[in-house]
Amino acid sequence: MFRRGILIPALLSGIFMPIVSCSPYTLREYFPGSGDTTTVRVLILKTKDRFTVSSDGEMSASIASIHMTRTIKGTSAECTPDSLPARSSIKSGTPPLYLNGKPYRGMFELHHKNGFAYVVNTLKIDEYLMGVVPCEIPSGWESEALKAQAVAARTFAYYHLTENSKSPTLYDLDATTNSQVYGGMSEEKERTSRAVAETSGEIISYNARPILSYFHSTCGGKTIDDKYVWSQSHLEYLKGVTCGFCGDSTKYNWESTLSLEEIRSGLSKKYGKLGKIKNISFKKNNDRVTSVVIRHSRGTLAIPGNNFRLLFPPEKMRSLYFTSKKAGKGFVLSGHGWGHGVGMCQWGARGMALHGYGYQDILKHYYTGVSISPIRDSTIAYKSRK
Repeated sequence: MFRRGILIPALLSGIFMPIVSCSPYTLREYFPGSGDTTTVRVLILKTKDRFTVSSDGEMSASIASIHMTRTIKGTSAECTPDSLPARSSIKSGTPPLYLNGKPYRGMFELHHKNGFAYVVNTLKIDEYLMGVVPCEIPSGWESEALKAQAVAARTFAYYHLTENSKSPTLYDLDATTNSQVYGGMSEEKERTSRAVAETSGEIISYNARPILSYFHSTCGGKTIDDKYVWSQSHLEYLKGVTCGFCGDSTKYNWESTLSLEEIRSGLSKKYGKLGKIKNISFKKNNDRVTSVVIRHSRGTLAIPGNNFRLLFPPEKMRSLYFTSKKAGKGFVLSGHGWGHGVGMCQWGARGMALHGYGYQDILKHYYTGVSISPIRDSTIAYKSRK
């Protein structure tokens, strides 16, 4: 007999809500066979607030700690962090599952930790990519650019599967720009799903291992070595290259103003209160800002360039590839590109596709010394979850 509070009270007590039906796109249209059946765990919600899990049909809930499963004859339940056990899972007999009305493939793992509820979507890696690629690149772009993005995104996921196998984690990736953007079924598009299917199982490897396949919107003419953006990173395949294909990007050139007050405010939120700013120096390598030195009345603060960029809204500093000119109580920034500038330039990938390059040529241009091969040909240091 289940007691209220052991599992998810709303699921067990019959508090159900009507939902709008959403039929999932059939996978058979894209994957005639089984495709890549490796699973990935994606954090789609971390909250202290109430949330709703729902389905078009019956759901089954399991509690890991007591090895019990119960089928719930209803379509929707409201949950709160306090109502959750440390770990439980929910499956639907009639996919998809919904989180706050948004549909997802696979199942949900629910965790209660430090007062937060974590909702983790566990699903096959190609199903995951169907919800990633259209969030990271326009689905109307050329098919070879879409395939390049699909392989880069798959490789990024496999890299983190490998790394996460070294110690227990609640999830492998999250659904934001902290990893790569994942929107679930509601974001899926026919052309990007086909790009995922047509490259199923393919990854970018270096020395027979998945690479950390960083990508960004627009490099502005050239990419940069990873070590100049993240000092702790020095990967042989993330070398700066000349692009020459991203000139059509709407962010290829940009200009903005940044006042001293905006700089002080951004710095204070991250590093504590500063004194009056006396001088700001931008240190560069290959035309990109690699570090920023701020001299103020209370001392000197030196921070990596990318940390400085992330203190401000994107429209203020779209990249670190810029020149600065003092203007009144601040600076006018004249720059190129959008993003950190490491790895594949997405607008450059599109430009290469327009010039007749295939997706493997595109990937090998932006990632140095790599191979494009089936995942089974790589050395994977994790226990596959299938």
